[in-house]
Amino acid sequence: MRILKVEEAVGKTLAYDVSLITESFKGALLRRGHILTQADIEVLKRAGHNYVYVYDSSGTSVNDLHEEEAVIRLGEYLAGNNVNVFLGEEGKALLKSAVRGLLKINSSCLERINSTGVFVVVTKRKGTAIDKDSIVGIVDLVPLTVPKDYVEHLLTNLESCKSVIEVSPFHKLRVGVVVTGTEVFEGLIEDKASPVVESKVLEYGGLVTEVIKVPDDSALIKDAIIKLLKECDAIIVTGGMSVDPTDLTPKSIAEVADEVVMYGIPIKPNTMSMVAYARGKPIIGVSSSIIYYKTWNILDVLLPWVMAREKINRDYLVSLGEGGLTEEFLKGRGWR
Repeated sequence: MRILKVEEAVGKTLAYDVSLITESFKGALLRRGHILTQADIEVLKRAGHNYVYVYDSSGTSVNDLHEEEAVIRLGEYLAGNNVNVFLGEEGKALLKSAVRGLLKINSSCLERINSTGVFVVVTKRKGTAIDKDSIVGIVDLVPLTVPKDYVEHLLTNLESCKSVIEVSPFHKLRVGVVVTGTEVFEGLIEDKASPVVESKVLEYGGLVTEVIKVPDDSALIKDAIIKLLKECDAIIVTGGMSVDPTDLTPKSIAEVADEVVMYGIPIKPNTMSMVAYARGKPIIGVSSSIIYYKTWNILDVLLPWVMAREKINRDYLVSLGEGGLTEEFLKGRGWR
């Protein structure tokens, strides 16, 4: 492979994708393997390409991997369960989800790869819901070629980093809902929370099978949770999550749970939420502010984990603080 002026490259084979960038387009102008013609010269120059890489056996090392081979090699190494690898334009490997589910990323391994200065791997944020066939990651090579030995050495050093990017499929789980609040129980105000919960559960592939309304009474809240634990795969409890004297939901969940992962999640909106587990089943306590933040709320963060049957751990919840001040919250409060 060598560099030639475009005028001297007629009849030669392009060794890489040549890009075109305009205000309305970014992509490959000519693809690797294209045999250059006289008509291509003006097209290339107008795109700012006065020189091109072309194949030439005298300039090609058998010890080098072209960008296309290199990114596919790394992409296939990184791809875990339910992730497929495809070659895209401009020497990129595209990682696509084979199912709808929860995106899981080994962040420390991803950082190790991106610190090399040779490969660049960019993904969607871990913990998010991913649609089937959507792109979850892209692998780029910074140079046009890379020594084979370097790639093999890198993969050997990443031996503990298999399945860096994977997708856990959603399951149609049965979800029970406990709506707390004497004012709702006595019919003084309408229950606005359970419809929001039901909509979110459906969005992520589950089904609300029962809704129980209870007053602000710790014993009754616990009884409702215990009943639903026998019948459902997950429990969501709404209301009574703050520090008001009559807000008994956090204490009630904690007394039923085998483990409280976190109360007070560093994200806006719905900070006063709780994640707990009893009998291996998640119990999610959410504040009644979900009725204000209907479009996006804490359930969009937690339900993908629940529906994928993946344990929500404290480290993940703690990490939400960075970036947890969401536009939905700021717009809802009229702040900028």
